[in-house]
Amino acid sequence: MVSASDALHGALFALPFAVPLGVACLADDGPALLMRYMNPWTLPAWAWWSAWAVTRAGVGFWDHLVIMLVKMSKAKLLPTRSDPDKPVRFVPTWGCMASMVYLGINSFLEYLFVLNLTFYLWHSDAVPKTAGELGLVNTAVALYVMFAAMDVVYAPCHRFLHWAPVYPYVHKHHHRQVFPAQGYLDAGNEHPIEQVVGLSSTWFGVYCAVYLTGAHAATIFAFFNIHAALAMLNHSPYDIEFSVLGFTYSVGAHEMHHRCFTINYAQYFMFWDVAMGTWVNYEADHRAAMKAAKYSASYMGPRAKKAAKDVPPIVNANAATNVSNTSAETKKAA
Repeated sequence: MVSASDALHGALFALPFAVPLGVACLADDGPALLMRYMNPWTLPAWAWWSAWAVTRAGVGFWDHLVIMLVKMSKAKLLPTRSDPDKPVRFVPTWGCMASMVYLGINSFLEYLFVLNLTFYLWHSDAVPKTAGELGLVNTAVALYVMFAAMDVVYAPCHRFLHWAPVYPYVHKHHHRQVFPAQGYLDAGNEHPIEQVVGLSSTWFGVYCAVYLTGAHAATIFAFFNIHAALAMLNHSPYDIEFSVLGFTYSVGAHEMHHRCFTINYAQYFMFWDVAMGTWVNYEADHRAAMKAAKYSASYMGPRAKKAAKDVPPIVNANAATNVSNTSAETKKAA
């Protein structure tokens, strides 16, 4: 007898595949639309599968290259990882059937994204492609817009995935790793629905930059690779942090999210967490981190009402300054 919980889980698992199949069955030109999505370049089967293998090799190479460069830079480990006498809990990926299935499915979702993105860049008249068309607005400004717009969608969607009625069926699996350390293997080990959410957020960032700044194809290509590198680093043990004009990237902030759940939903533009009242600064001590998390706007525990009236603790004043220059914003954040 299948329980209602198992039935809901199965339905959510099938959703990313049911939508395109539904379109293919119901629309007059559904089969053509589905083929356009699955194989926009109309590649023969051998070439389609070969390109998939190349993208997987590319992801693996990029993952190892990014981590190697970080190690060569002598970047410090996060405080929670630097004490050999206090090892953190690590959950292996290999051997977990759900993890293997999710990573396999997500590899194809990522591949379809790459196929459609490259097709769009090559064929869209809105995307400049020649070296002579490069400029400040369609490179640096466009790159900034892409990251900001992507997190406008991703941060609230990510917060929704932590909503109690939804969390156990979609996002809970990703949080089995409380202290991410494996780069892509931890970043990509998520339910296919949240993979679709992440890829859709990326598409939104690209479209915004194209229509607001005339983003160059080279800029979009650079964005995609930087985004992949930072997502891998976000699931590594290295203490990487920098801030540029509101773009605040912190591996520690994402580790705090994995540890405390209801905070730091954005990936790169942590200002959106400030706006949502869900930003909390880094704290290595577990009790202090959980105490700070209780001041998050999305915290639903017994102290939620009391915490809303109190002044939140500032765990790391420097980090708070990077996210916001005003004390009022800082008080709302943590």
